[in-house]
Amino acid sequence: MTKEAIIILGMHRSGTSCLAGCLKTLGLNLGTVSDYNTYNKKGNQENKKVFKLNESILNDHASSWDRPPKKPLNLNKKSIQAIKDVIAMYHDGEKPWGIKDPRMLMTYEHWKPLLPPHSLVGTFRHPLAVAESLFARDAFPIPKEKGLQMWLTYNNKLIDIHHKTGFKLINFDLPKDEYIAYVHHMAQSLDLSQNSNEVFFESTLRNQDSYTFEDCPDDLKPTYHKLLEIN
Repeated sequence: MTKEAIIILGMHRSGTSCLAGCLKTLGLNLGTVSDYNTYNKKGNQENKKVFKLNESILNDHASSWDRPPKKPLNLNKKSIQAIKDVIAMYHDGEKPWGIKDPRMLMTYEHWKPLLPPHSLVGTFRHPLAVAESLFARDAFPIPKEKGLQMWLTYNNKLIDIHHKTGFKLINFDLPKDEYIAYVHHMAQSLDLSQNSNEVFFESTLRNQDSYTFEDCPDDLKPTYHKLLEIN
């Protein structure tokens, strides 16, 4: 049975935009999203109201997208109502509709009871590739060591949500043909039936080098290994 909504989870610079764009070409309604920005030529596929709300929630807890919270969030009534209002703007649109925002890893548990019946999908990437991508941002470079620690926090959260819920997870480092094939497999499992010759994925969306498991920093290997096992 097709769910009304699909939530795309994953760390920043880990292929969430690519996955969202690919699923959009296969019938997922993302609503009004960014189709171009400085750090992603095909856009981050995020709705401004969604990411601004999630960032505001994090800010209320002395956190932000690059300083993820270390303690559980405790939302106030204003934030809960704001989530309801954002969800409501999708009600009259084409189904299934989707949301992609990496911050959702930190706020999903509070969105979950307010969302209609929905599915989850996720994506991950080698920690060194993520850290390099964050560092390459000209306007707001993230030091690589900080980027690695962000990777650990976000992906431990991804694993935690997967453990509770279970959903398909894709490795953004897969070779192009394997990546596209697995996206179509995901789409079928989500009952996205639109046939499209459009290919959103481009190799240029991955600007970092390829890395092996042995390249992974030792303190991140247990988490990275868990992601690879899920995938």
